[in-house]
Amino acid sequence: MGWKVDRIRNLLRWNVAYTNPVEFTKTGQYGCGPEDEDDVYTIEEFRQLVESRMFVDYDGFGEPVRDGKSDPSICIKPSRLDQIPSDATHIVWYNR
Repeated sequence: MGWKVDRIRNLLRWNVAYTNPVEFTKTGQYGCGPEDEDDVYTIEEFRQLVESRMFVDYDGFGEPVRDGKSDPSICIKPSRLDQIPSDATHIVWYNR
């Protein structure tokens, strides 16, 4: 069953819809930014945090961001970095 879910996700990736506005002035603040801003990381920052085990699946999830908007239909878990769309520039992170 797992391969079917992965196949569907890969097909859906072609229809990425960046619709939700994301508020941030800086990246990599990990909850220390202004209260009205989202926790946003560049793709490289996010990958480094995952590789250093600062983010694990239990902690929460992210959504891909491009041009200041996220796609809520794609859930990025640290264990599934391969699901980050190639056109995404950032990840908005939601802690549990």
